[in-house]
Amino acid sequence: MNEDAAAIRARAAAVAKAGFELRAAGTKKRALWISEATSILTQKAEEAGTALSEATGLSVPMVHWAIRTTLDTIREDTLLALAAQASEENPRSLEPISMLSLVLAGNVFTASARGILVPLLLGVPVLAKVSSKESLFPTMLLETLRASDSRLGASLDLVAFAGGDTALEAAFVERTEAVSAYGSDETIAALALRLGTKPLIAHGHGVSVAYCDAEALDAGAIDETIERLALDISAYDQRGCLSPQLVYVEETEQMSALSFARRLCERGLGPMSLSLPRGALPIASGAVQAQWRGVAAVEGSLLRGDTYAVAVRPSHPIRWSPGYRNVTISPVRGIDDAQRAMSAIGPGLKCIGASRDSISALRDRLAQSQSPSAHVCALGEMQIPALDAPADGRPIWHGLFRS
Repeated sequence: MNEDAAAIRARAAAVAKAGFELRAAGTKKRALWISEATSILTQKAEEAGTALSEATGLSVPMVHWAIRTTLDTIREDTLLALAAQASEENPRSLEPISMLSLVLAGNVFTASARGILVPLLLGVPVLAKVSSKESLFPTMLLETLRASDSRLGASLDLVAFAGGDTALEAAFVERTEAVSAYGSDETIAALALRLGTKPLIAHGHGVSVAYCDAEALDAGAIDETIERLALDISAYDQRGCLSPQLVYVEETEQMSALSFARRLCERGLGPMSLSLPRGALPIASGAVQAQWRGVAAVEGSLLRGDTYAVAVRPSHPIRWSPGYRNVTISPVRGIDDAQRAMSAIGPGLKCIGASRDSISALRDRLAQSQSPSAHVCALGEMQIPALDAPADGRPIWHGLFRS
């Protein structure tokens, strides 16, 4: 799919032109077309489970789980509800931008669904640059959109070129009204400099954590807590910015942090390794994992399984996990102690998974913290954001309308 600047400009021009008919169709038709396309995509992607597994490095069961949980959130009713919410929160007449250039992420393959479909729903055509790590799923998405309706399909196209190729990047963003980009903070900063005054919707590096309060550890709740937390850790092999790397646990007389860690291994990550197996560990990640585990064993306690490890150590200094189901459990005295520990992360904190009883209190504390943009959700749902979930502290439609 690698193309020259002229080809990229031609694709951009065609996508921008298709936007007129996309907007003229109206929200209800766009929602219907998208929901029909995602229904088709669910079946096609599951049939291509082995190919997607090879492309992403995830196990086939994990690929199937990711497809189902992501696309199940994209239905006609949720699409219409999102469009209505955007309209309510922007009382003045909404005018979508003429086109969005979108740089897709490569670590979580299903992330392209929200990134592409929300703009299309709101009448914004999209030219997307696929990641060199994974282009199969976006290609399948494009094919199903074109099968659903020609006007919808014409409003999306994909390009591929090496990162840092400024000539091709210039062609990619030349016609667009805004750029949305996923990537490292360094990549985002460099892109912002090259864009100048053109609006950039940045989705930079971030990390996520979980908090388990005393109520989540009592006899009536512990099994559900363990199951939900294990799913959050295992989803996408802990490769995304919504994957918890640190878990703050409010110790009780009945449940210490070490006891919780043992239970997480035995009743959570162990069974999860059978139902949603981890993909193959890349050689480079294996070296980082070995170093992390070695340090963790010296600093505290380390519990290992065949495809996971749980460290129990103090919350400071923060030592980030290498992913691939390696997680740290840190004891805290309660929600205020946990919030103080989280504050050291700063604005890079993306998501906090918590027991439902703690969600409101955490949101109140975050509003006064250095991480006000962090999204708080229930354990077990960190990797399954709702269609209208905020992104980096802003509405999912941020930047898609003219001021």
